[in-house]
Amino acid sequence: MTELLKEAFEYYRLNPYNFVVDMIGATPTPQQKLMLDVIPKAMKERKGIAVRSGHGVGKTACESWVIIWFMTCFPNSRVPCTAPTQPQLYDILWSELSKWHNASKVKQMFEWTQTHFKNKAFPETWFAVARSSNKPENMQGFHGDHLLFIIDEAPGVEDNIMEVVEGALTKEGALCIMLGNPTQISGFFHSAFHKHRDLFYTFNFSSIDCARDRPDIVDPSYATNMAKKYGVDSDIYKVRVLGDFPSASPDTIISLDKVEKAVNREDLIPSNAGVMVVGCDVARYGNCETTIYLRRDKVVEEYKTFNHRDTMATAGELAFLARKYQGKYDVIFCIDDTGVGGGVVDRLQEVVREEKLSAVVIGVNNGASSYDEGYVNLGTEQWFWLREHIHEYKLPNDETVIAQLSCRKYGMSSKGKLQIERKEDLQKRGLESPDRADAVLLTFFPLISNFDDGGYSPCIA
Repeated sequence: MTELLKEAFEYYRLNPYNFVVDMIGATPTPQQKLMLDVIPKAMKERKGIAVRSGHGVGKTACESWVIIWFMTCFPNSRVPCTAPTQPQLYDILWSELSKWHNASKVKQMFEWTQTHFKNKAFPETWFAVARSSNKPENMQGFHGDHLLFIIDEAPGVEDNIMEVVEGALTKEGALCIMLGNPTQISGFFHSAFHKHRDLFYTFNFSSIDCARDRPDIVDPSYATNMAKKYGVDSDIYKVRVLGDFPSASPDTIISLDKVEKAVNREDLIPSNAGVMVVGCDVARYGNCETTIYLRRDKVVEEYKTFNHRDTMATAGELAFLARKYQGKYDVIFCIDDTGVGGGVVDRLQEVVREEKLSAVVIGVNNGASSYDEGYVNLGTEQWFWLREHIHEYKLPNDETVIAQLSCRKYGMSSKGKLQIERKEDLQKRGLESPDRADAVLLTFFPLISNFDDGGYSPCIA
């Protein structure tokens, strides 16, 4: 290695930002520059780096730049990368790494594969590797003079995984960088900003700040639209826009972190036979949505969401499902018949009888009496049932579903019974009707009513 080349490496070791600009050809945002500039200091002081961020601020790009910088400037470096789920790790982070590797001036030094990023000359000792955080052993066994841990969507990584990472950071030259939407108010990532703040350099990348500085990265209307849909006081706005931790208000029925965990479960897959429950929340015209969700065993999936459809069209959509799964599943339709949904229930029951389809059609009135006397009505009981059992299920990865499930509040009635926030009060807070959340909840109605076990009650039409 020539003296000039040595000087270049030494210079870029201490100047990650300049490396990103000169060697990768990127233009970091002011937020990203703050993090890049502190890395050499953090390594010297044996501190970690934690970044809580809003949506779309370029955190994954920044992670990719750091991986390439570290691999280029530190011989025989090893970079374990992890995230709570494989899609987050491979489809997002690893894909982003490929993009910036191909654009860089050091492309010829390294080889990118689906799971590894290797130095071509020394692939066994000089590499980055992608490993999901579902098992602690995935992060064990990494040693060396130059060690970098990248923890993507860090709030979702379990503490026992982080303990393994922490144990590896025992000497100078090792570094841990954690980034993610701050969805939880407990755990290792949360502690980095509170109880263990002296051990980390911490940053907040808000979508508002990024949109102001770099509208090419974050649409300036994003924050405005999120505020309009969910309210500036909602946890979804705090987390997705401001990059702040949720308030976990004591009067919120289901906390954001519980919903996020249910969305990110990878150990559950839909069953290929048995019972399929179809939940349908019916709208007609106006701003509300007609929403249809399917639950097969422990997995809830979105089927269809649409506006401005009359009730006969909705009944036809559900009849199509009954025919499609005839003979494969025993289909139970749970339809909100509090308002216009009654027409859908009547028409679908008629089609099922006429065509002799193996389906059961249930009209669910959320205002009816609850099974448990501790609730004002059936609608309230459904929300609290899901709060108790949400950890058992996988829910759709849809921001609207996540927001609607985590925004609903509750109180006590004059008779001392639990009562969910009325939709009128939701609207006063500037929130939309929770149509998608209601359809998801309807998929669990047979469990609440014991209908799966042959039960029958006045709540079933």
